[in-house]
Amino acid sequence: MTYKQQLLITQVYTHFFFVLGAILFPWYVTIPAIVLSQIVYVGLCGTMLFHRTIAHRNTIHPLAETVLILVSWLGATSSALAWAGVHRKHHRYSDTEKDPHSPKWMGRWKAYWQLSNNDTDIVKYVPDLLRKPLYLFQHKYYFHVLWPIHLVGLIFLSWQWYWILLVVPGVLMWFGGSMINVFCHGNEGPRNIPLLGFLIGGEGWHKNHHEEPANPSFRHWGDWGGHFHKLLSVK
Repeated sequence: MTYKQQLLITQVYTHFFFVLGAILFPWYVTIPAIVLSQIVYVGLCGTMLFHRTIAHRNTIHPLAETVLILVSWLGATSSALAWAGVHRKHHRYSDTEKDPHSPKWMGRWKAYWQLSNNDTDIVKYVPDLLRKPLYLFQHKYYFHVLWPIHLVGLIFLSWQWYWILLVVPGVLMWFGGSMINVFCHGNEGPRNIPLLGFLIGGEGWHKNHHEEPANPSFRHWGDWGGHFHKLLSVK
C-alpha cells in the first residue's frame, strides 16, 4: 500500500467518525474539542509549524519545533516532510497543471483530498529536511506510529475521549489546509477570503501569502497564526 493510499484511508476513517461524533455527542463536548483542536492543530501545528516554519524555512525555537512535530502526528495530515514537499511544489507550479492540489485543474472535491501525498519527486523539494533525523524518522514511521496509537485509543479510551483526542485533530488539521486550497485558489489565481483567515489561522489571506511566500506574516491583524509564529520565532 502506498503512502498516499494509507493517508487517504486514515482521512476517510477520521472524517467518518468526526461526523458521527458531532451527531451523537452533546455540544458541551464537541464545541470545546473543536476549539482546542483549532488552536493546537490548525494554529500551532498546521499554519504556524508545517506552513510558515517548515515549508517556508522560518525558524522557531528548537524545543517548540520538536514538541510540535511530535504533537502533529495526531493531526493525521502526513509527515512534516511530505507536507512541506507538496507545498513547495505547489508554490513552484501554483495554479498550473503541475500544481499538486489545484481546484482549477482537478476540481474542488479532488483537490480537497490532495493536501499531502508522497509523489516520487517530492524529496527533491526538501533537501534541507532530509538532513534532519526527526523529520526522516517521522516520515518513515508515520503510519507505524499513528495507527497503533489509534488502536490503543480505541481499546483504553471512552468513545468521547477517543473522539476528542484522536478524531477531531485528525480531521481539523486536514480540513483547514484543504479548505484553503479549495477556496483560496480560483481561475484568477490566489485570493484572500477573510472569513477563512479568521477561522484557519490567518491562512485565508492567501493572496497576501503568495505575494510574499517567505514572509511568516500574511500582513493582516487577524493573522493569528502569524502571531503564534512571532511569539515562538528565533531572532
